[in-house]
Amino acid sequence: MNDHPAFGPASLRPGPALRPVLSLLGSLALAAPGFAAPFAYEINFNTSLYRVNVANNNEIPLGTTPFISESLALSPTLSLYSADPNGVIWNITGAPVPVGPTGFTQVADLDWANNGLWGFSNPGSSLFFFDLGLNTVTYSAAIAGLGGSTVTGVAHDAATGDIYLSANTGLNTDLLLKIPFATTTALPIGAMAIADAFSYIADIDFDGASGNLYAMSFYHRDFYTVNPTSGATTFVSTGPHRDTTAMALNPVPEPGTMAFLGLGAWLWVWRNL
Repeated sequence: MNDHPAFGPASLRPGPALRPVLSLLGSLALAAPGFAAPFAYEINFNTSLYRVNVANNNEIPLGTTPFISESLALSPTLSLYSADPNGVIWNITGAPVPVGPTGFTQVADLDWANNGLWGFSNPGSSLFFFDLGLNTVTYSAAIAGLGGSTVTGVAHDAATGDIYLSANTGLNTDLLLKIPFATTTALPIGAMAIADAFSYIADIDFDGASGNLYAMSFYHRDFYTVNPTSGATTFVSTGPHRDTTAMALNPVPEPGTMAFLGLGAWLWVWRNL
């Protein structure tokens, strides 16, 4: 976690009458849903799994998970991973398949990075990395600076290597923290206010297409964008009472997004011939 001989003879290039049409299509491509809010995969306390349009909270049920979990991660190939109460990681994309034990319990969340999963375990305030090539934990460290907060979400910033955490000390007391790359202390960024009363932020994740940080609330599955430098939130959508426990966003642009990007770029070149 872009002369003209190259485009063929002039007779194959768009004429003046066609160029406005292609320009309009290019604009529509750039304004298409691939550039709007992403789709999220979400699980909740009744083990239901959904794919949700973050922009409007419309959902598609995808079945159930074999256990209650507070963790969910999505790979670039759209494989879904979750940890059971004993800390064993499972691939839950189709029929559940155990991947391997982490050695940690109460895994608060998982997030994809570098052919592996970053995770956090609350009992020992432990940040760990599970290598999916070796099927084992290859890094773990106790994290200082949490101040007694309970961590609910883990988000790996592919651009910097920093790890962001959502945490709270009770309902509607959510805080954004950052563990800078190669350090073991969580630095407070700021409060994350949400409109979902008697609730908390159940998870955070970066969207690979836009680079935006998103948060999801527990009670009504509200979605927010989050400013990673201040923690300030911007409301996106609200949903039904779902008691959500974890979400995952695609760490790379989804195929639909890439198609719109490619079409927009192609039309831009032709428009400027």
